[in-house]
Amino acid sequence: MATLHHEITINAPLQKAWEVLADLEAVQHYNPMVARAKYISPNKTGIGAARHCDFKPNGWGKERVIGFEPQKFLAIELYESSWPMKFMRWRTSLKPVGKHTVVEQDLEYQLKFGILGKLLNALVMRKKLDTGIAEVFVGLKNFVESGAK
Repeated sequence: MATLHHEITINAPLQKAWEVLADLEAVQHYNPMVARAKYISPNKTGIGAARHCDFKPNGWGKERVIGFEPQKFLAIELYESSWPMKFMRWRTSLKPVGKHTVVEQDLEYQLKFGILGKLLNALVMRKKLDTGIAEVFVGLKNFVESGAK
């Protein structure tokens, strides 16, 4: 299993950052890897809320909420995907710091294909995911701070 950690300070109140994170479809506005996101569950918030994402330039994934505490954290797992993932899950936490919000994320994943997957992770995937998630965090910061919706 591999793990990645990311953190960013958003110049906006916690409530504003939470509203964006809790809206599962909003990911298409700040994640440069997501072409489109759409709810696939009847509930739009809380444990069990789920979305289907179409990725750029191709591929897809289905993700669902597995942990949820309003204005504190959101945990999501990728449970079906065209990617070679055995599993991927992450927990995104928010902390108010004055008028700002610190967003932290711990992501854990494992590629399919046993030893070949471990080699692929070491040579390519870890760096690609780490760079991609850093871009997501910058996109999230810009989206929340701009007030776009």
